[in-house]
Amino acid sequence: MQVNSSIQEGRRYGWLPALALAAVAVAGCSSSGGGGAAAASAPVSTPPATTASAPVTPATPAAGAANPAPTAAPAGKRPADACTMLTSAQVVAVVGTAGPFRGTHPDPASDGSAVWGCTWGSRQSYAAIKETAPDTLARVRADSDLAVTTVPGIGQEAVATAWKKDGTRPILYLVAGGHTYSVAVVKDRGPGDDVNAPAETLAEAALATTLAVSLTS
Repeated sequence: MQVNSSIQEGRRYGWLPALALAAVAVAGCSSSGGGGAAAASAPVSTPPATTASAPVTPATPAAGAANPAPTAAPAGKRPADACTMLTSAQVVAVVGTAGPFRGTHPDPASDGSAVWGCTWGSRQSYAAIKETAPDTLARVRADSDLAVTTVPGIGQEAVATAWKKDGTRPILYLVAGGHTYSVAVVKDRGPGDDVNAPAETLAEAALATTLAVSLTS
């Protein structure tokens, strides 16, 4: 089954509809953008039947290492504007490529309703978080095209996914504050980005760990 294929195929291009990639550094976010992202940690215990990953303990970067996790926002109610959660400098730190990163919001859902989330993008890279359907984790676990690994210590529940055939196109999904989210990091928008999958997996886990603290509602 391929219920999650459209999500995976769209992770590099589908979330970036209107990035006005200005050359102005964004120190913070407004309702129209601004912000940065986080980094490092990896899949852990092997999840149910459909998984194909070995247990791993979430990584903690050494001092001065690439992809340091940004300082988490204070725990509390989820902000109305996701783009206020990270700064451009934080995204530079976790993704490991030059900024500035500007925050933009996801397109509305098919019924016209707003979708909570933010994509912090630069000309080269991006990091993104977006609220998804409540049954997303069940669907990705049932997708035979995906390798799925449970990641402990992130929100109420989290899994890291990637294409089973080659380990590319990683996306992390988590549940926090009763909502389900997808987290994606892309280091290079170009066609050769697949080589960055291991680094993107670590960055997604660190980003999710950081943001989950603030995703209570």
